[in-house]
Amino acid sequence: MKKIFILTVLVFLCSCSPSSSQEIRKPAVAGAFYPADKEAIEKKIQGYLENVEKIDIGGRIIAIIVPHAGYDYSGQVAAYSYKQLEGRAVNTAVIICNSHTAYFSGIAIDEKDAWQTPLGLVMVDNALADKLVNADAAIQYNSNAHRNDHTIEVQLPLLQSTLKGAFKIVPVLFGNTADDSYKKLAQLLAENLGKDDIVVISTDMSHYPGYDDANIIDRKTLEIIKDRDVSKLEAYIGDVKAQDVPGEQTLCCGIDGVKTGMELSNILGAEIRILHYANSGDVAIGDRSRVVGYGSAVIYVPEEIEEKGAMIMKGEYLSKEEKKKLIEIARSSIVEAVTGKKQFAPGVTEERLKENCGAFVTIKKHGQLRGCIGYIIAVKPLHETVKDVARSAAINDYRFSPVTEKELDELELEISALTPLKRIKGIDEIEVGKHGLYMKRGLNSGLLLPQVATEYGWDKETFLQHTSMKAGLPQDAWKDSSTEIYTYSAEVFSEKDVQ
Repeated sequence: MKKIFILTVLVFLCSCSPSSSQEIRKPAVAGAFYPADKEAIEKKIQGYLENVEKIDIGGRIIAIIVPHAGYDYSGQVAAYSYKQLEGRAVNTAVIICNSHTAYFSGIAIDEKDAWQTPLGLVMVDNALADKLVNADAAIQYNSNAHRNDHTIEVQLPLLQSTLKGAFKIVPVLFGNTADDSYKKLAQLLAENLGKDDIVVISTDMSHYPGYDDANIIDRKTLEIIKDRDVSKLEAYIGDVKAQDVPGEQTLCCGIDGVKTGMELSNILGAEIRILHYANSGDVAIGDRSRVVGYGSAVIYVPEEIEEKGAMIMKGEYLSKEEKKKLIEIARSSIVEAVTGKKQFAPGVTEERLKENCGAFVTIKKHGQLRGCIGYIIAVKPLHETVKDVARSAAINDYRFSPVTEKELDELELEISALTPLKRIKGIDEIEVGKHGLYMKRGLNSGLLLPQVATEYGWDKETFLQHTSMKAGLPQDAWKDSSTEIYTYSAEVFSEKDVQ
């Protein structure tokens, strides 16, 4: 009887093994875009990496831009970015591209449990995937879009060969409908990715002009990507298409992934460094009459921004003149973003405005919210932060359509300059009307500005409940010891305050 019981338990355990219920995305292009043999692929990738030097980027890499053609064509270019990740431990890599096999609205995330390559299984970060899908209706699970697409798959062996230890992925494809989904994704990634996560932007460049044309067009494209100006990139792509360059079909087949990276860099105060460019005409088997371009780049947060502490405001930190200048900078930035016309911006000589400081710019129209975006962490001088977030609040807040030129005279601006975040031990440290709240638990996080509680007449508990819900958590999540609660102060002022 004892033997029968043990056997029964073993059968039960085996039948309940997690691996038995896993849904695995099998390789679609192994043996075509890259070798199907484990030893062959390891040898090929190692050869690419040995041809590249690891350089001092001068900051923490948060994303890379790499090509996705067959390794024989683009593998060496991709190695310039992957070399910079060699030996790094990563929790999750979010891999982004535009779909090359399907057409759909919004964003498709694969709901499989793992992806398989000749080098083994890579698990999907289902928790982060759920977070993204639940955050916005434009982001949905859609495994069909991923079934035969190569653009994400080809990155996996390269990640497996360069990263230290196991890592997870979130496979993301845009549906090629030319909407603003990239803004939503960038904001969500900024809010949810940790320091040990990374974004992989998969894209090739020109398809299929001659060799010389591709060199000229693609190098200019990379310069614009480096400048992190999405509007300028879109305008340049339109201009090149209007020129009817022989053979040119698209300048950037992973355009929405690139836009996401550019937007993410602006939100986080990151910079983009171009590492290498080549095209299919540069390899021995290439045809220079009809080429595809490949670029390699890293997006990184500079060390000085990571290390430099935020300024601590005491009382009335900013003078009326300094507030007035910040309002002028914000409005000038908004007008320039909306009209595309260069605006006069006052020069900044004040030391206070040159200090690193987090800030939010809130736009209202007839008293109703019209846009609000900011940097929680002090990543740039205050005047630069205000300029950046004012622009984003006007045209990149995914909750609203971009501000139009007709609305400019109706807008009311409010700026909130933030002190550093301070984690609290107990809610008795919170002062409603003085403190804003930032709450985090796992992958969920949310922030409410100090003035929100005042405007709605909330007491402390109500403020905590609403911050919990803003973070996508139950309203009583603030009572859970695993929930991290931070306070900060803000010097809040509007145009009326500086008149």
